[in-house]
Amino acid sequence: MSDLKVRYRFAYNGRASRPMKLLTLAALFVGLGFSQSNDCDTYEKCREALKTNPHSSLLHFRLGEISVRSSNWQNAANEFRESLTGDLDPRWIEACAHVNLGKIFDINNQRERALNEYRLALRTKDNSRGALDEAKKYTETPYRRN
Repeated sequence: MSDLKVRYRFAYNGRASRPMKLLTLAALFVGLGFSQSNDCDTYEKCREALKTNPHSSLLHFRLGEISVRSSNWQNAANEFRESLTGDLDPRWIEACAHVNLGKIFDINNQRERALNEYRLALRTKDNSRGALDEAKKYTETPYRRN
């Protein structure tokens, strides 16, 4: 018998209300976990969150976005690369990180490197957040900041 079934059988113990309480607690715990990872609106908060979840692609991706906003291109590129070596959760991170790396390379006049990143984004076949549309667009015409 699987560990989950054993725990469920143990927790259920013949009373209908007990599993519901456990499910409610589990849902609250999961919700708290998501709210903590999404509460990463400053560089310091993201760095602190990374201490408990160092392989979080989402946290590294957020750090990359924060670095882009402050035009810290090297740090942004490092964080987007790090997001690609993490847990890749959510899945859209892979395509979006490659597109963002491509943009950084275009900004820094490294067109061949940018094209390589856009091609890697296209290989994912994941158009979440319009990543493939952007990759196609910037493959044809280099990205330029506004």
